This record gives sequence, structure tokens and C-alpha cells, in this order.
Amino acid sequence: MTWAFAYLAALIVGLVLASVTGLLRDVRSLSRHRHLVVPHADQYPAFLNVLGRRLAIGLVFFGVVGLVVGARWVSDRPSTALAALVAGVAGLVLGFLFYRRPSARTDRHEHATVVREIPPGGYGQVRFERAGGSVVLAAQNIDQIVIPAGSEVEVVDATRSVVTVRRQIPA
Repeated sequence: MTWAFAYLAALIVGLVLASVTGLLRDVRSLSRHRHLVVPHADQYPAFLNVLGRRLAIGLVFFGVVGLVVGARWVSDRPSTALAALVAGVAGLVLGFLFYRRPSARTDRHEHATVVREIPPGGYGQVRFERAGGSVVLAAQNIDQIVIPAGSEVEVVDATRSVVTVRRQIPA
């Protein structure tokens, strides 16, 4: 096994891990400035949610720097490996310091608009209008009636990535 193969393998594993954990989707959503859907936190095990994304960043940095330095500049193997290792560790540290999973924090009794119909006790989606745009979140209905799309709802609990809502009572 050559060093170039090790760098390529690290790059591929990092990209696959970034894809599986949703890191690529989140980065793409942030670059498009579109609606952001934050899925239920229970769908992602702790490894993938916390460590997997940061590890993916480190592996991609390690692989890219190793391939570029090894192919672009004629350098000895130990210095190329050291540069790739430093880049990988820097990517891992930067991932832990700067990358935060996008989320929408809401205050209790905030109002939202239903985007996808929510069956009784079931799940759908709601949209919050913010100054910087809108945020779409998964929502669970606590009422025993269907909440159709376009309805206004009241947010009962927003401590999880799936907000709990009920149909808004007209005042």
C-alpha cells in the first residue's frame, strides 16, 4: 500500500462519512439559503451526530492535503505525512470548534404555519418566519384532529429537533 492510496482512502472514507451523517446536506442547505429541515434527533446515533461529522472533516482535510502535497510538490514521505496529519488534526479541531448542526430555537407559545398536513398524534412539518428567512421543522401533533397544511399552530414544546404543536385556538 502506498501513501497516495492511504490519502485517497482517507478522503473517500471522509466523504462517505460526511454523506452518511448529513454533513454534506447541511452544508449544501446553508449555501443555498433555503428552507432548512432539521430531522428528529433520535434518527441519528450519538456517534454520527457528534463525532462522525467532525471526524469526516478531519479525514477529508487529511486526504486532500496528503494528495495535494504528495503530488504537487516533490517532498519526502515523512514531511508529506506530517503535513497531512497536521491538516487532519486541524480539520478535526476546527470541526469541533466551529461546526454546529443547524437548528432553530423557538420560544414557548410561538406560532408557526403547517407546511405538511399533521395527522392526530403524527408528524408533519411547520414553517417559522424569521427576520433572515424561514425555517422548516419537523413537528408532532398533540391534538386528536388532523391539522391541514396552511393552518396556524401554536408551539407547545421546542426542546427537541421535532417541535410539538397544537392547533391554534382563535382568540
